[in-house]
Amino acid sequence: MLFKRLEYDDRQGELGYTLAREHQGYGFGTEMVLALIRYAFVDLALHRVIALTDRENIRSAALMERVGMRREGHFRQSFFNKGSWRDEYQYALLHSEWLALQG
Repeated sequence: MLFKRLEYDDRQGELGYTLAREHQGYGFGTEMVLALIRYAFVDLALHRVIALTDRENIRSAALMERVGMRREGHFRQSFFNKGSWRDEYQYALLHSEWLALQG
């Protein structure tokens, strides 16, 4: 898990996560992301949280959408990994959107 405030605006944060394959599919990722989002909005009073994922990581994109994040961007060939340039999706959630999801 990773969570940091953005360097250019400390009212925004970025989260990241990696979960070993043998632990995937049990809801741990969803729990972790929800806990970080709650921490960001309740404890840190942030305005916005973002996360990036490899475009081909369908499960990660689905997780972000499941917790209420929306896809904001598609960055073409934005990082080099395992010998090739990869695309990324950026997801985000505003504090006001998170509040609405809470009911």
